Amino acid sequence: MSHPQPRASSLPAVCLLACMALVAARRAAAADDFPGGDAQTPSPITDHFFLRASFIHNSVGTELRLDPPGRPAAGTVLSGVPDLGFRAAENDGLVELMFRLRDRNRIRADFQELDQAGTMTQQHPIVFGDQVFNKGDALSTALQWRVMGITYTYALIQNDRFELAAGIGVHAMDLDVRGTARSASYETSTAGALPTPALESALRITRRISVTARAQYLHLARNGTSGVLSDVHADAQFRLASNFSIGAGYSLLRLKLATVSAANPGLLGLRLSGPEIFVRASF
Repeated sequence: MSHPQPRASSLPAVCLLACMALVAARRAAAADDFPGGDAQTPSPITDHFFLRASFIHNSVGTELRLDPPGRPAAGTVLSGVPDLGFRAAENDGLVELMFRLRDRNRIRADFQELDQAGTMTQQHPIVFGDQVFNKGDALSTALQWRVMGITYTYALIQNDRFELAAGIGVHAMDLDVRGTARSASYETSTAGALPTPALESALRITRRISVTARAQYLHLARNGTSGVLSDVHADAQFRLASNFSIGAGYSLLRLKLATVSAANPGLLGLRLSGPEIFVRASF
């Protein structure tokens, strides 16, 4: 029994369909590969630059002890809200930008500032730097803290849907504190920098929705001086266009620094935590 043979005119069509199916299969398989190929979905993983402006509603906790010069631990420990009249919450802005060098190297920079001021009648005598304020004195206090972080990370895992990077950062900080009561006043300022190991990750859930998270932490103790710095952030973002996103997240920044240096002994504790919303431009 003879078998029917395909018509000659159908052979090119069959071959063409097979080739198209093969190409489509290869493209589908490579869709999540990165950086090779052209199938790279716009996302935090593929952005080579971004600028983000955030609005944060921070809950603020402040702990302060200003010791007389040369007398560590001789000052009075003061809490920002009950002792100094500081606000328990602040609406703050945060600016952040990132440059990607090649495919796996990133440099991220951010800047944040905290300004607090208050007046509180003291319920007991306090030592504030080289000044002693008495019970009943109305102490007016102002605190300004600025921090700039620069972080380098390298992507250990990277594809079109997921990225995990590790690196090192530096948080450079500047603090100014002033207290005035009656005709007496005390003012001090200090600046320094802390290195902070970093982990960063990004996950693209759909073509428009992604989540990112990062954490930096350091705990140091040496010669009676100790410091703890943690900077944690997580967010979800929706890409309205290939170069523009909006999002919401949560951030926590905590610093506790105790020093026995002869010039500026004392204790500073800061905790800023709260939800944020942001806009993000990228390419």
